Amino acid sequence: MAQHVGLPIFIISSLLYAPSVQAMQFDYNDWTFNAGGSFTALYGLNSYEKQYESENNWSETYSGLTINLSAAYNITPEYQVGAFYSTDTDGTNYLHDYDLNEWDEQFYGFVNSPYGQLQIGQNYNVGYLFYVGAPTTGPLGVNDSTVTNFLNNPNWYSTGGKRAAYLTLNSTQLDTDNVAAKINYISPTFYGTQFGFSYMPKAYVNQGLINGYAPYHNEDAYVVALSNTHNFGEVTLNSYLAYGLYAKDDNDYAAGLSLAWRNWTLGGSFRRTTVDGDRYPINQQINSYMTAPYFDNFREGKAWNIGASYTYGKLTTAVTYFEAEADLTANKDQYLQWTNQYQYNKYLSLFATIAHVSFTGVSNSASDSNKGYSYITGFTLSI
Repeated sequence: MAQHVGLPIFIISSLLYAPSVQAMQFDYNDWTFNAGGSFTALYGLNSYEKQYESENNWSETYSGLTINLSAAYNITPEYQVGAFYSTDTDGTNYLHDYDLNEWDEQFYGFVNSPYGQLQIGQNYNVGYLFYVGAPTTGPLGVNDSTVTNFLNNPNWYSTGGKRAAYLTLNSTQLDTDNVAAKINYISPTFYGTQFGFSYMPKAYVNQGLINGYAPYHNEDAYVVALSNTHNFGEVTLNSYLAYGLYAKDDNDYAAGLSLAWRNWTLGGSFRRTTVDGDRYPINQQINSYMTAPYFDNFREGKAWNIGASYTYGKLTTAVTYFEAEADLTANKDQYLQWTNQYQYNKYLSLFATIAHVSFTGVSNSASDSNKGYSYITGFTLSI
């Protein structure tokens, strides 16, 4: 999920998956316009232990639409100014308690020059954009996996509004601020290396991890990141490092690595969060209906993923694993996914996934924990 210097035609970093296809392009004088998008539909059958049936359904459907638009004015061959817009929506918002992607959108202006790219507006931070880790195949994703729309995860609660509660990290990417308004700077590439910096005056946004009623929701944040690509003969090595400072007290560290050789890709990533100081300790008691105990437990924890994929013709198969755990409590997430994607043509992709999840809370009740299997199939149409 990363694009660097250059016209950001198809920067798509969302829960919905969009295969890499060429967006429609129209040129007029010194202007370049692009439009693209995708529609995803999934159906899943679930199996789970009887004690968890109150929080799960034996079958689920999921659909989503992504639309991407951009316009750029070419001042000279080396200088461009423009704007990018992307919106995602779930078509099945009845799902238990995880409507995070309800009308999630990016909208920002950009300036490209020989000195790098400047982005201003609603966008992901550079640590998120530079991400490298386990290979993603199909619509579920390795980080913040959409499998939670089929088997409920009590550790992640978001209604697309202010009352978020994340008892564990949901990703190895720096996604705390999601698409909160920010300024991004991304350097040119020097010997395969790029540097990035993000500043957001307010890290809270509905789609992020921060609860809108948290005492620090109006605090600012900074993110710095470094990415590198290097070729060793037939092997391509990609890596990145990222650090975020939120509310002047919260540290967010991330690193990732991937190796690509012929049709194989192997990758993994790690993320660590800590709280320094005592201005905003993790909430351990009920302050109100809006701030449940440990609603911000993700601020001290760790997450990692690993996976491998293989491509044979139009078929790609991947096995990935994600794990997250909190420092202060026993809350823990684990899910293993085997995904197969068949690229029928440049417009249509077909998917089949078997996933096993184990979400652990403070008790073994259905309101705190969940465990089971999901068998998911579907398709994505893209233009």
